[in-house]
Amino acid sequence: MEEECTVRVAVIGCGWWAQGWHLPHLVQNGPHVVVAALVDASAEPISTLSSSPLLSLVELSKLYKCPHYKSVEELLADPEVCPTLDGAIVATSHASHYAVGMALLNEGIRRREQSGRTTIAAGSYHKIVHRALHIMMEKPMTTSVREAHELCRMSRSEYPEGAFIINHTANYRQQTFVAQDIISSGKLGKIRHITATMNGGLMWLFDDPKNHSWVSRTPWNNASSDGDDGNKTKTLPMTGNGYGWGQLAHVLAWIYGVLGHNEVAVPTKVYCNMGHAPHTGADISLAAVITCSDGITFSVSGTALLPGSQYADPPVGKRINIEIFGMDGALLYGGDDRIPESGRLELRRSAPGKKEDGQAEYPCSDILEDGFYFEDGDQEGKGPGSMRVFLDACKSSAARYHHSMASEKNSAMSSETLVDQNGSTTLVNDSLIGLRTVQIIDAMYKSSLSGTAVDIQ
Repeated sequence: MEEECTVRVAVIGCGWWAQGWHLPHLVQNGPHVVVAALVDASAEPISTLSSSPLLSLVELSKLYKCPHYKSVEELLADPEVCPTLDGAIVATSHASHYAVGMALLNEGIRRREQSGRTTIAAGSYHKIVHRALHIMMEKPMTTSVREAHELCRMSRSEYPEGAFIINHTANYRQQTFVAQDIISSGKLGKIRHITATMNGGLMWLFDDPKNHSWVSRTPWNNASSDGDDGNKTKTLPMTGNGYGWGQLAHVLAWIYGVLGHNEVAVPTKVYCNMGHAPHTGADISLAAVITCSDGITFSVSGTALLPGSQYADPPVGKRINIEIFGMDGALLYGGDDRIPESGRLELRRSAPGKKEDGQAEYPCSDILEDGFYFEDGDQEGKGPGSMRVFLDACKSSAARYHHSMASEKNSAMSSETLVDQNGSTTLVNDSLIGLRTVQIIDAMYKSSLSGTAVDIQ
């Protein structure tokens, strides 16, 4: 049995979420998963959301036994560490995702161009597999439509050898995979209508000025706050910031994740009304109508005004409801995300004149956890499904790379040994889901400001 390869991961952005979730999850996936590098512009990351002070970069380096860097450029310039990386987790501020993501994608391209050569020995040939670089990026993918288009193009067309995963944890639940299968199998028929709501007890977050990165249109001006990496890149102010970017990305990503097909519910225009917090001006309630190129009617709404908090004792969960209607049936999914028994994935078929017309079916009844499971914010264990898929991609390509290098060194290669660049593993790429999400939320803010419907960019 071959020894399992060790996967080496960089964590870029060492704020509250990285220290409380990503880093501990990576450790729990050990011993063949190693935190290989830490990156943050601030030597002393801070967060208004943490109940205790965050560890400094020096303390984190000692804890995880790895070097730390002030920027992704500094990391990628390190000739000892950079070439050994299999993946990177991007947990910086929303507005800096593009710059970090592009730097990582370009590093992957550089590796491919440098290593994609063929060696010949004793009548055989062997293609050198480059050490692929996989990315897991926090949501939203970015806050700029132009940047989202470019990340989508780069990850899908220019560097498809690397997985590009956006940490929409709800998209990696078993219920989501079942929903994808139902829609792709055609059980709903032609999709005609989509409606979604997401309401949470989040006024403590969006109406407190100290939560700068969650409420300001220029969150990057406040270095090292709430996962902000202190990126000082000159970027135009966001059109708006608040509940839209902070929460609605979850439900929009889920919808486009289960729809699957690139040409279903392509957004063309958005009209949106928003209500704003009294102290911060961040949006705390919104209602939008989305026009789609295929005629699907689509509405989405949400608010931070639900009394309570998920971090209170007792916690108050977010209330989510998503309904997708087709000519032959409907898919319904909703509940309280702190109470699994509050909801189930439900399928209703249209069968006029038959007994089964409109009868509820529960397609997840035979899986281990049938109930309402949406975001996966559990700090314990090995992390959400998105983390597992990311690490699986890293492990698979690392194994191919090490096999390739071992074969190159073996002078007694068998004839015609060719190691394929992509292997047999299908890599996940969430960039189109990320793009659709960014397009819609950006248009929501612009529509709210203008008071008119806004064309999707």
